[in-house]
Amino acid sequence: MWPWEHLAVAYVLYSLAARAIAREPPSACGVLAVAVGSQFPDLLDKPLAWTVGLTDAGYSVGHSIFVAPIVCLGAYAVAARWGRRTLAGAFSIAYLSHPLADLLSQLLRDGAVDPRTVLWPIASPPATAHGGFFDHLGLYVGRYVNLLLAGGMTLQVLFQVLLGLAVFSLWVADGAPVAADMWRLLRARRAR
Repeated sequence: MWPWEHLAVAYVLYSLAARAIAREPPSACGVLAVAVGSQFPDLLDKPLAWTVGLTDAGYSVGHSIFVAPIVCLGAYAVAARWGRRTLAGAFSIAYLSHPLADLLSQLLRDGAVDPRTVLWPIASPPATAHGGFFDHLGLYVGRYVNLLLAGGMTLQVLFQVLLGLAVFSLWVADGAPVAADMWRLLRARRAR
């Protein structure tokens, strides 16, 4: 799953949770916590495999369901220290959505899931060729371009379209957090 898809899935889940639990739309700080949390597993695992070569595949520590509680508790400890516990919730929703979204992406693309993706250190997916970051990026971009050029509305493409519509609709309904806050800040500075 692409980084923006992880962000979109996490935003949809966070927005729905914020409205259901807090009865208010997401805050800008919450959305920033979602942005970090939604990328955190890949920011940890991809360099470990693709750049440093410490792991065999880009799915290890950050994607592990066994490590997730520790990461979420760590986020809570940091957020509580700053008096912003709700940000730990936003980060955790996003962080936990990432490996689940990867499994969903596998299902939509391949018709099956590989649970080893989330079972490190008990199991890991097969090792990938240890090219660098740009080698892997080129491989994934090439695969994605082929998918789009092949035409047809696959389940994966349909999901991406529906996800894009959902995230944009929710973001607008939520008052365009972050963008609206930046706009207000710029207007306030101009007014001085």
